[in-house]
Amino acid sequence: MDLEKQASATQNYLKHMNFTYLDKDLFGNPTLVERPKLSICLITYKHEAYIRTCLDNMLSQVVQFDYEIILGEDHSPDGTAAIVAEYASQHPTKIKAFIRPENVGGKANFLHCFLQCRGEYVIFIEGDDYWTDPTKLQQQVDFLDSHQEASACFHNAEIVYEDASGRTNEYINTPEQALWTTTADLISEKEAWFMATASVMMRRKYVASLPEWFLACKSGDIPMYVILAENGPIGYINACMSVYRKNLGGQSFTDNTKSKAFIDNRLFMYAQINAYTKNRFTQQIRRIQSDYQLLLIKCHENKGRYVRQFMHVLQAFWLHGDYRFITFKRMVQHYWMTEKSALAYLNFRSQINRLLGK
Repeated sequence: MDLEKQASATQNYLKHMNFTYLDKDLFGNPTLVERPKLSICLITYKHEAYIRTCLDNMLSQVVQFDYEIILGEDHSPDGTAAIVAEYASQHPTKIKAFIRPENVGGKANFLHCFLQCRGEYVIFIEGDDYWTDPTKLQQQVDFLDSHQEASACFHNAEIVYEDASGRTNEYINTPEQALWTTTADLISEKEAWFMATASVMMRRKYVASLPEWFLACKSGDIPMYVILAENGPIGYINACMSVYRKNLGGQSFTDNTKSKAFIDNRLFMYAQINAYTKNRFTQQIRRIQSDYQLLLIKCHENKGRYVRQFMHVLQAFWLHGDYRFITFKRMVQHYWMTEKSALAYLNFRSQINRLLGK
């Protein structure tokens, strides 16, 4: 889908989507505090094995302020809904739970809950992650209270691999992690990722209303953090206070790169980010878009379509900005070269050489 079609789809989506229709999924009769300092947006789906740990660590936080938990359970086929109902019944002054009678999808579930949040600060977490430090929330609130210039803050997190990969646990952030993150850091490369979702606490005023294009992006984290960084730097607290699970039910970026629709959406997202940042980072974003054009060569839809693959090489070369022949050659050899395409490449190379007088 090209950028114009993506934009049109976004407008149609907004025109017909009204998230208040999901208000009917409210469970019980919650009695939350009137003016919470913090809102926790929690969405869950098929997290029966994890949601108790997530909620227990959330409810055991030691804080000096009021907070609310806005929870969306998206019609899981396991016992997640029953556990959510149990906790919501036990903690009606803390938890406002929406238990969906049918699956509405991760984006709608998130946005409905996120837009329900009323706190000065907001934090988002999914039901298979959890916090490991009982003072996490207090530390982050104290940081934002004392750093009015910050749009958000985050901390380190431990990746726990439960995806049968056999990999050992590791920290997301290295000791060299900068204390402040700006927009430039977020677009230094494609899929730049060094902020665990459950570690980020943000000022709600900057994300209380989201631009239309945000709703059409398959990724929520990348554009959300750019929106925040455009309003102020994002601070880093050098402490590990949460766990990020990599499990078999998670979405794999590697798998997604085989999907043309996914890659087209990323191209759309970065084009919108470029416009949102008033084209200040055009060169960096063009390099990222170049990388995605190269990924399109090997997506399922382009398998065996050699002319289309070669066109993506040309588009990647044009976006990259380094117009040396060696750069083009590397792109072709690494991303596009197959036995059947070798002849076409050699023919093209000979034509280029003739044009260059070689």
